[in-house]
Amino acid sequence: MNENDFIRSNEASQRQMRVQEILRAALSEILFRGESKNYILDENIITITHVDVSPDLRRAKFLFIPSDAKQIDKFTDAFNSAKKVIRKKIAEKVQLKYVPEISFHFDESIDEIEKLDKIFSSEKVKNDTRIK
Repeated sequence: MNENDFIRSNEASQRQMRVQEILRAALSEILFRGESKNYILDENIITITHVDVSPDLRRAKFLFIPSDAKQIDKFTDAFNSAKKVIRKKIAEKVQLKYVPEISFHFDESIDEIEKLDKIFSSEKVKNDTRIK
């Protein structure tokens, strides 16, 4: 199964959604408490915006937004280097039959939101929406 097959699926089961929220909360706690053993992750504010879990619950894709969005590669590399520690900490915090394989990706939806905000606040759109 391709990784893109379960990304932000509108057809996620109740179980998938429950596991997604459990995993998001677990990773947020790990980062908040500085348990990743990676100074980049432990010393910066990182928001976990969404977790995608495959239907078999064996893979999880974490989407994040760092406090410094200009250094996305630095944060992605830090997540990848701390992946084993994070997965072990997740296993300690959650009760699942299998601890999913995890991956980390920058949440690009924030860029789309900023683009739309810029468009909606432009003079052209303001002029089009005025009642005549």
